[in-house]
Amino acid sequence: MPLLKLMKTLPHFKIKRDYRRTHLNHKINQNHNRIFFKGKCLFSILSFILYSTFSIDPLFAKTLSVCTDCTIKTVKNAIVLAQNGDVIQIQSGIYKEGFLPITKSISIIGEEGVVIDGLKEKHVLGVYANGVRIKNLKVIGSGISDLSEFAGVHAEKVKDCFFENLILEDNVYGFYLAETTNCTLKNNTSIGNAENEVLGGNGIHLWSASHNQMIGNKLKKHRDGIYLEFSEHLEIHNNEAEENIRYGMHFMFSNHNQFSKNTFKNNSAGVAVMYSKDINMQDNTFMDNWGESSNGILLKDIADSTLSKNRFEGNTIAVFADGITNINFQNNNFINNGWGLKILGNTDNNKIINNNFIKNVFDISTNTKSTTNEFKNNYWDHYEGYDLDNDQIGDVPHKTIHFFGYWIAVYPFLMVLYESPVVLFLQGIEKAFPIVTPIEFEDQHPRMKERI
Repeated sequence: MPLLKLMKTLPHFKIKRDYRRTHLNHKINQNHNRIFFKGKCLFSILSFILYSTFSIDPLFAKTLSVCTDCTIKTVKNAIVLAQNGDVIQIQSGIYKEGFLPITKSISIIGEEGVVIDGLKEKHVLGVYANGVRIKNLKVIGSGISDLSEFAGVHAEKVKDCFFENLILEDNVYGFYLAETTNCTLKNNTSIGNAENEVLGGNGIHLWSASHNQMIGNKLKKHRDGIYLEFSEHLEIHNNEAEENIRYGMHFMFSNHNQFSKNTFKNNSAGVAVMYSKDINMQDNTFMDNWGESSNGILLKDIADSTLSKNRFEGNTIAVFADGITNINFQNNNFINNGWGLKILGNTDNNKIINNNFIKNVFDISTNTKSTTNEFKNNYWDHYEGYDLDNDQIGDVPHKTIHFFGYWIAVYPFLMVLYESPVVLFLQGIEKAFPIVTPIEFEDQHPRMKERI
């Protein structure tokens, strides 16, 4: 009987045991879910705090007004009070501020007539935060030093900065950007105070920068209008550089850059591109860069680049090429220069195709008698050949270098004999006996008409 009773109670015991096990598992799952939910909430709260602290939220951004009658009377005080995302609006007036360091992601916008005076201390505006925007100011009075490079606007190790419609005067350097990324300089004017190369600074100076844009800026009376070093993937468009002591633009060790539709006028030399590769130079104007050794553009040890649709006019030397390799000169205009293209013997495998050479004293000059460079389908106003089949291509090759042009490159002092009776006599001899000129410098298919 006890055995029978025990057998009857076993199923109830099993059910009760299973129920307890299920209930225990449920409690464990509930505890896990509760812990997970609390952790998720804690993570969300921390994320919100971090986002609120370090990001820019337009909903919380405010505008701080600066004027002589405002609560905030100085730009320096406004910068101290501002938070990330805020806008400082400056009303017309002269603000003698000294050095203004900016360490927050803010915007500074001026009304017409705002002048920020750096009082010759250091930089006028120092940008040390990402996403800073500065517009519509006149910035004057950077410091002067033999040891430091003080600028009207100095930005270092930042990204996404934006400077627009700034007028910079009486600063050693206009803009000085070091290790910046994705910054833009647009429609600014910088007039320097450079008296010589040693004491003067540059209008726009970039060092170790990448993916920056310079658009529509005007640069005058600096050492170099634009100076680039170790800077890559830059876009330089629609700028004007004139009356600078050294170069309108000068860059070294800076690859993968493009500049187009810029004007370099009346500088000691137009542009120098040195020790770089993959440079695209298109639709620029190099004009009136005139002096004893002035160039429209100096190409020194560069490779794999293109010059197309540029205009070289009124320069002592339009293009001076030294140690260049695999450069395409296409669809350029060389007009009224002393030398159109001065190409040294250490240049190889370059192509000079479909260019116009008009009214230059010397179209081509070189110091060697052999070349691997290709001249093809160019228009030469000195060409005296004929076109019997009317295909607009000359039937006889054009000798791009003449007797005196070659010897002047080897012995520059002979220039005093230019157009003397002796030289004119030798040029007549050359037409009958052309063995004295580098025969490899020929355009086998010269154009009969100017390329439009």
